[in-house]
Amino acid sequence: MRTGENTIPSRLCSVFSSKANNTSTAPAMSAAYDRAVELRALDSTFSGVRGLVASGVTHVPRIFRLPDHQQQPPHEPIHHSSQETAAAPSSKYVPVIDIGARDRASVVAAVGRAAAEWGFFQVTGHGVPLESMATAVDAVRGFHQAGGSEGSDKARLYSREPARAVKYHCNFDLYQSRVGVTRSTSAWRPIRHTPATCRKPAGDLSG
Repeated sequence: MRTGENTIPSRLCSVFSSKANNTSTAPAMSAAYDRAVELRALDSTFSGVRGLVASGVTHVPRIFRLPDHQQQPPHEPIHHSSQETAAAPSSKYVPVIDIGARDRASVVAAVGRAAAEWGFFQVTGHGVPLESMATAVDAVRGFHQAGGSEGSDKARLYSREPARAVKYHCNFDLYQSRVGVTRSTSAWRPIRHTPATCRKPAGDLSG
């Protein structure tokens, strides 16, 4: 049975505030560290990292940190000479590409350049009104920042089933990855099954 968010803070604090989670004592307390318990505790919030923050934890849980022996020392900053800058990004700003431009060849070239130099870029000229995008972002942000109490949209949709089209979860590979990340994901297809607060904004985006 799913447990309401208002009943889990004390239990979470007892799991995540142990000495095994204190960075200063982690190496000495490694034998007392139970990763599976922490993973299940995170999952039980139905709110991901937001649920941990709401529970009042005071240390970054070890499931979000690499073991000391796997951490790499900080790298010295790399200073390129004038002969080494050819492959560097052409700008210090994230590329903005107008996909509505008439010159398709220039658009394709810009996308290729941004993908090679940055790995991502911002798209404009797509025809989606700014107001619709802002409304959708606000709706999704509101969903992710909401609590995961019993009966909430988060608790209702929380699932790790790969084939489920409408779901929400924290760290899709939580039980497989070496270290967790502060990432929550929601997938809502078809739109009619999305949370009520997000249904209209999502529909407006899809046209």
